[in-house]
Amino acid sequence: MKGIWAGVALAVVLGLFYLTWQAGRDTRSGYLYNMPDARAEAGYCLAVVVRVREITRGQGEARLEAFVDQQMAFWGGRVAGQTTQGRVALARDATAPGVNEGAHLHLAIQECGLRAVRFYGQSFAAME
Repeated sequence: MKGIWAGVALAVVLGLFYLTWQAGRDTRSGYLYNMPDARAEAGYCLAVVVRVREITRGQGEARLEAFVDQQMAFWGGRVAGQTTQGRVALARDATAPGVNEGAHLHLAIQECGLRAVRFYGQSFAAME
């Protein structure tokens, strides 16, 4: 009888290990917009600020335009040539059914700025 309970206990423990392992495989990457690495995340954020600049054509509020310039410089320095993946991901996210591109860009530029400040320690003079 003890052997049966030991087998059941072993099966439960192995099941829990399997479920934990499976849950770990399905987790997000930890980078913004589920990008696979830091360079891809930088490419996404650079694509966001470039798209915002395309929309505003540099004619927006001076403080916003300075913030866009500063983010371009910051993310451009971190992207290391990996811009394509970020541009493709932004295009996918911004054109998904039910997504308003302007609203997505508004949130994305804020999230990218906050990521730069909180995670990388960057400070943006335009936001001080």
